[in-house]
Amino acid sequence: MPDNIRGRAAPSPPPDFRRKSATSFNGQWWWNAPRPALSDPREKPLTRDFCQRQQSALSLIATLPRCLRAPLHQRYDYLLETKGVRAAFHFLMTVFMQRLWPRIRQVSARYQLNLQISQKLLAEEEMFNRLPDLNDDNLRRLANKLAVHMQDAYEYQCERWLKNTPEDPGILLNDKTQSEIYGNLAAMVRSCHVQPLYVNAWEKGRITAEAVVASISRLVSGEWWERRLRSQQRLWREALMIACGYVSRSVSPYASKNAIRDVMSRRLSALNYLKQCDLENVESGERLRLLDTVLASLSNPKLRRMELMTLIAGVEEVANQHQDCGLFITLTTPSKYHPLRTTGAHSAPFFNQKWDQHALTPKDAQRYLVAVWAKIRTTFKDRSLKVYGVRVVEPHHDGTPHWHMMLFTPRAQRQKVVDVMRKYALEEDPDEAGAAESRFHCKPLNRGGAAGYIAKYVAKNIDGYALDGETDFDSGRLLTDVAAAVTAWASTWRIPQFHAIGIPSVGAWRECRRIRSQNLADQFDHRVEDVRSAADRGDFASYILAQGGIHARRKEQTVRVARELSEERNAYDEPRNKVIGIYAPHLGASHIFLTHTEQWRIVRCRQPDRVKPPCCSPWSSVNNCGSPAGAQKPPIDTKTREIKIYT
Repeated sequence: MPDNIRGRAAPSPPPDFRRKSATSFNGQWWWNAPRPALSDPREKPLTRDFCQRQQSALSLIATLPRCLRAPLHQRYDYLLETKGVRAAFHFLMTVFMQRLWPRIRQVSARYQLNLQISQKLLAEEEMFNRLPDLNDDNLRRLANKLAVHMQDAYEYQCERWLKNTPEDPGILLNDKTQSEIYGNLAAMVRSCHVQPLYVNAWEKGRITAEAVVASISRLVSGEWWERRLRSQQRLWREALMIACGYVSRSVSPYASKNAIRDVMSRRLSALNYLKQCDLENVESGERLRLLDTVLASLSNPKLRRMELMTLIAGVEEVANQHQDCGLFITLTTPSKYHPLRTTGAHSAPFFNQKWDQHALTPKDAQRYLVAVWAKIRTTFKDRSLKVYGVRVVEPHHDGTPHWHMMLFTPRAQRQKVVDVMRKYALEEDPDEAGAAESRFHCKPLNRGGAAGYIAKYVAKNIDGYALDGETDFDSGRLLTDVAAAVTAWASTWRIPQFHAIGIPSVGAWRECRRIRSQNLADQFDHRVEDVRSAADRGDFASYILAQGGIHARRKEQTVRVARELSEERNAYDEPRNKVIGIYAPHLGASHIFLTHTEQWRIVRCRQPDRVKPPCCSPWSSVNNCGSPAGAQKPPIDTKTREIKIYT
């Protein structure tokens, strides 16, 4: 051993190589304890190809409207922070690119500017396709541009006709000429997915020059276009939210949160307007609070619900008198109208692949149900089947509408009525799974309790009255909480919720209720008085019988609503058809009882007289502290209203 290392101590042995596991190991040998992986595979950095795909998906999200862009970015950031880059990448590639993006493209294709119909609005394509994100100023600017395009197109068409026929300038007043001009402008309007006025009459070749002028007066108006674009903006946004699953029992049933906030905002705006206005009598100058007048009408949800329940109770009483049997029928749409599917009552919804091919909206589903009912009604008429009752329209949790109908029919015709309705309900896509059980459901009503079956649906679709503690079947939430979402759904898609079937006019019922403490037997006859007295008592069953009974034709009813053209014209120079009273067809249309004898107009509320404040020393920005007594105030230049300070 060399001398230079003598006396040195031997090095200490290394410590045992033992890794601490998250859980204690009770085995005999420590090396058998489980050890964590050398690296977490979720935290591995993405390859270059994966990064490019991720950036492409994020670029597509950046082009979406804000109603989708914000929640998608929020979900991506949450996954990136909590579960790592791999989970965020899986969300972009699987959820967004494979499931959501095809649906978004399908919906946008239905609402974007259709240049295949007309290319005359090519300059506005970029701005129009950003309609869901446009603010009020940009939307108003787009509306004015479209109105200018319509004005230029109409002038060009008129000049072309005058140039081709200079010897006959009156040809522009011809119905045929105006119809051709209208056809050219209608193509431009339809490219914006807007239906111009009187388009059905034009397609049938029955449009007149006066109707064309009235329709074009709207097309060249920026205010008219602004209203149409706002409505289309709301529908476009809601359709995108439905396509991405943000309208469902797990997120927001019946309507998206954006739609609910939008409807509430518009209602608050209308309420503020009502508070600031009065109704003034044109002749006497009498004033009424506009808000109190509206709350006393059927615009009040409470009064609307009460009238509807009175109508249902009257129909049920008439059915009991005629010994007719009741049917509670539920009519739904085929599977392709539903954007989401479920496997159970409370299961999580998932995307429906049949819907991806068509991207149908709740409005399309409502049109389908109306078409089915039109076939059913025609068959009832051809086979002399008598059916009457009430229809209620409400949405599924994903926004797709379905119908609940309380119908009454003679007992001998019950099976025929059910067979006819089942036939047309299953006419489209009859072989799909569950069609026979889900698309049409019929349940017999017990005598004396028919109104109770539909009262729940009426309250749910209006204000949630008397539904405390009850839960909704579709969403599992309290019915009192979902009533606002259901009304927002109906307001957004403009779907009427209630409709009477086979009973006399409800408009005449309302006009007769305006006549109080006046006997019409002397002025008309006892038949008209029976109708008025039944309406005054609120007895809808007696009103039905006095009007001629169930299925009485409109021309054969005892009392009808009288209307006349008003001298005042609307903003498009069209005469207004207003209600003036009632008349009895069997006594002549000229014999009218006036129920609207006074003219009222909306005016601003009178501002209370301001009390003048007590006289006090004027405030000034100049510090006058230390001014000598008797010092003169600085003069004021009356031209510039500025105080001149002299030193």
